Amino acid sequence: MEWSRVLSRPLGRERAASAAGAPDLGAVYDAYAGPLYRYLVTFLGGAEEAEDALQEVFLGLIRRPAREPIRDLRHYLFRAAHNQAVMSLRRRKHQGATDDSLSWIDPQACAPGDCELAMDIDRALRQLPLEQREVVALKVGEALTFREIAEALGVPQNTAASRYRLALARLRALLEGGDGDE
Repeated sequence: MEWSRVLSRPLGRERAASAAGAPDLGAVYDAYAGPLYRYLVTFLGGAEEAEDALQEVFLGLIRRPAREPIRDLRHYLFRAAHNQAVMSLRRRKHQGATDDSLSWIDPQACAPGDCELAMDIDRALRQLPLEQREVVALKVGEALTFREIAEALGVPQNTAASRYRLALARLRALLEGGDGDE
C-alpha cells in the first residue's frame, strides 16, 4: 500500500496505529518529511533552519493530545510547517538577519548548463513577497491544489490562487529582465 496516498486522506479509526488512536509516526515521517522539508527550505531559504522547523513540526505532532483527532494529516502537517516557518522568520527578523545570503538552489546539484538558469530562478524567487513564494513552493514543489494550499495557509482558496497568479507574473517579468513591479 502506498503511504503517501493513504496518509493524504483524512484519518479514520481503521488507520489508527496505537491504542490511543495516533497514526504510526514512523510512517507519517517517511511519507511527509521530504515534502515538508522542501517546503520549509523554500520558505526559509536555508537547510539548517528548515531542519530545525521540521523537527519542531514532528515534535508538535508527538506532543499533541491523542484525544484531539486530526481530520486531515497532510493539511495539518503543512499548516504546522507554515506556522513553524513564520515563527522562525520572526526570530530571524528579531535577531537582525537578512535574506541576502539565503538560497535554496544547490549549484553542485545542477545539471551541466542548467545552473545559471537555476540561479536566476533562485534570485527571482527571493524577490517575491513571502506570501507568493510559499504558494509557489506548495503548488509547484509539492503539487498541492489551491484548496489544499488555502487550508494549509489559513487563507481563502481565491487568495491562494491569486497569490500564485501574481507570483508567476512577477517571476516571468523578473526572468525576462524586468523589475516585476507591473
